[in-house]
Amino acid sequence: MKTINKKLLPMLLVFSFSAGSYANSYCELEGATTDSGEEVTGECYMYNKDYGELQGAETESGESVSGECYRYSKDYAELDGAETENDESVSGECYFY
Repeated sequence: MKTINKKLLPMLLVFSFSAGSYANSYCELEGATTDSGEEVTGECYMYNKDYGELQGAETESGESVSGECYRYSKDYAELDGAETENDESVSGECYFY
């Protein structure tokens, strides 16, 4: 049993590092707009490699925006369920640099 554990340990370590490489990272909103066309700026904080939430996002008029983002590739995530404080829908993408 100890031989199997010694062989599995390096593989588990590699997996844990690769799975956590995007956790606690940020992506920057690009091309995000409200339904009425107002630009939205801010960041999305990633809680794990696939999921994050908007932080400090706001419209150009200063209205706060909340929502989630989901990673679809190494470099970008999409907004999901994002809306302004007045319930206007927001869509766009978020890129990791």
